[in-house]
Amino acid sequence: MNPNDYQCPALLSPVYMSLGRRADAQAAYRRTLQIIERHLDLHPDDARALYFGAGALCQLGDRARGLEWADRALTMDPDDPSVLYNVACVYSNLGESDKAIDCLAKSITSGMGQKEWIENDSDLDPLRSHPRFQALLGRL
Repeated sequence: MNPNDYQCPALLSPVYMSLGRRADAQAAYRRTLQIIERHLDLHPDDARALYFGAGALCQLGDRARGLEWADRALTMDPDDPSVLYNVACVYSNLGESDKAIDCLAKSITSGMGQKEWIENDSDLDPLRSHPRFQALLGRL
């Protein structure tokens, strides 16, 4: 309903992916990115917009720019558990397992301790078999 809300299309994209509707997911990621780019023109220091945008960029195949945005978000708010968690998800989806687990560990230490969420977040699926990931789950 709100044409400036980037969160709705960003959160809709993975739903489409899980339903096998790749074209719809890609369209939602593109819409997310359009809204976020306008938003960042006005609010360049919005770490939340940056990590949502980083996820969209990576899903659209722009790995370099996605990593740049994730790193910017992390630099802006390096101790925020939400920033750390969501950047960990971006890294995980890009196959950057060690960086993802480092961010996830710091997120947990900073207060993100929802074990059930971490156990079920599909963004973290690439990490599931990693011993460090398993150790983090064991600590929760």
